[in-house]
Amino acid sequence: MLTLVTGAAGYIGVEMVRQLRAQGRDVRAMVRTWDSEQRLSGTGAMTVLADVTHPETLAPALEGVSHVFHLAGVVGHRASDDLRLEQVNVVGVKNLLDAAAAAAVERVVFASSVGAMGPASTPEHPRSEAHWLLDGDDGRPDFRYARAKALGEQHALQAAADGLDVVVVNPGFLIGPGDVHRVSSWPIEEYLRGLLRFTVRGGLSYVDVRDVVAGMLLAEQRGGSGERYILSNDEGNLPYPEFFERVGTVSGRRRATYKLPVGALTPFLRVSRALRLPLVPLDDNELRSSAYWWFYTSQKARTELGYGTRPLDETLADTIAWFKSDGYHRH
Repeated sequence: MLTLVTGAAGYIGVEMVRQLRAQGRDVRAMVRTWDSEQRLSGTGAMTVLADVTHPETLAPALEGVSHVFHLAGVVGHRASDDLRLEQVNVVGVKNLLDAAAAAAVERVVFASSVGAMGPASTPEHPRSEAHWLLDGDDGRPDFRYARAKALGEQHALQAAADGLDVVVVNPGFLIGPGDVHRVSSWPIEEYLRGLLRFTVRGGLSYVDVRDVVAGMLLAEQRGGSGERYILSNDEGNLPYPEFFERVGTVSGRRRATYKLPVGALTPFLRVSRALRLPLVPLDDNELRSSAYWWFYTSQKARTELGYGTRPLDETLADTIAWFKSDGYHRH
């Protein structure tokens, strides 16, 4: 059984390749550039150069493949990111699914995002697989990434309805070792460096990348075609002040933080960028988007897949240790 992993050099992708190889499976790792291949060094995976935005490259990548983990995607929050979000997270998903159907792939596990469900109305009512961001979405700019993921997920669900065996997984906000591009674990590092000293209303559903990958493997084995499975950690549904308090306690380096309104922070971020001052890598729209309750429950995945998560403090300790050992954490 040959398994293709798209986005194999990314945060989730590298961990997926490692866990697949640990099971003794043959893995073809799809990368966009040979420069990124070095992240897969030593895994024993075969690499192939292909790009979901160039559909003509996908047939060779899928030759002889029985299972696919489609992890390729981009993150963006600015108007200048709209085209790339559309090309990769929406059209690129359809390109991959069409190619998988043509190649008679047996099963596709598609990685969407909890963002596709939209934020919860209150922290006491986390969202489930029954929800959609697109229900009532008015095209607001602060939800552009989540909206692109939701649109891509609709392609996956349509492909399942058309007969392709597709399981959708919706990871929470990833932390854990290995986030070399600072996709989602950057707030931990910036807090430890002393640069992140503010919080806003709202919170995120944090989860260990290793648990998410293990959950994807369970979805491959036990998930139903056309089903969605949230892969997060209910313990990780935390308002920002509580999350950073946990980071400070686990690291032994507590920083004072101050809760401020989004409206007060937005002009400060703009001025700081204009003056090129060192500041957390946060865009205005990302800041506004963060001020919601992005809380979710993984009850369905626990019940139907046997999905489980490690304690959040263990994940935080491993994340902090990784920052230090890899030289990213600066005192």
